[in-house]
Amino acid sequence: MIIELLSNPRAFFGSICKNEPSLKIPALIILFMAIISSVSGYMMGELSGRIFSGMMEGIATITAVTAAAATFVSVLVIWLVAAAILFGLQKALQGNGSFRRVMEICGYGMVPLVFSTIILLLLSGYYIPQADISPVRSANPEVISKAAATMMQDPALHELSIISLIVTIIFLVWVASNWSIGIETCSGLSTKKALIVAGLPVLIYIVYALASLLLYTGGPA
Repeated sequence: MIIELLSNPRAFFGSICKNEPSLKIPALIILFMAIISSVSGYMMGELSGRIFSGMMEGIATITAVTAAAATFVSVLVIWLVAAAILFGLQKALQGNGSFRRVMEICGYGMVPLVFSTIILLLLSGYYIPQADISPVRSANPEVISKAAATMMQDPALHELSIISLIVTIIFLVWVASNWSIGIETCSGLSTKKALIVAGLPVLIYIVYALASLLLYTGGPA
């Protein structure tokens, strides 16, 4: 089934639209992606926790676990929010897909992000150990803020941020293509309208991600 989604998404979505919507497999896809993402979140959280390791023993572990849990939950929330946005847009353009159907399409369409999360995990495993983080021994907010800003400008993390964004954008374009085909096939919209439904939220996210990269890391080195 997933092989057909990757090789012939139009035939795949045409097939599932003949049946009642089912969220079982999409939920497993998102769950797997959440687990992989949470590992990367743990690694980054542990790194961030090192900033405060001079102030409180064990803070790095606490930060790591918290970041992993937050990352896990955020992936599930992203699926729900993305589905809600797609549903709202397709309804605004006179689509006839139910929310459950759109959520199913959204989940299946996010399969490419499974590959990107694995790639990002490998990148994190390579770059994060290279980061040079100095613990802060003062509770002064200005000192902490400066240390956090310095961490984001660390050469290894800076490069990781840029490469991660490029990888994410590439796979998001693939996701948008899947969503467009799924919405067109299952919601009765034209190709043009389906492209708007699928492409608009992805485009907004890409612009936001680029702006965030420039703001927090100062842009390309």
